[in-house]
Amino acid sequence: REVRAAVKRRKREELTARNAAVNTLRSELNGTVTALLLSCELALGAPDMPSSALVKLQSTHELVKNLRAQLESHLGDNSLQPG
Repeated sequence: REVRAAVKRRKREELTARNAAVNTLRSELNGTVTALLLSCELALGAPDMPSSALVKLQSTHELVKNLRAQLESHLGDNSLQPG
């Protein structure tokens, strides 16, 4: 009985630690992605940008938006299952 309780407690602690790690990672990555998106959007609004630079910046902006979607998809559910 005590062993089973200890195993359950250990699994709960492990799940709590995983959730905390995911939340920390999500927060850090969201901050970076937001900064990248803002920088791209500000640069896209700059006047007289050469068309070659504009195309590259638009591509970068799309990549960062895709990255945000992937992060939300993979890190969006913070109720991890014990494993």
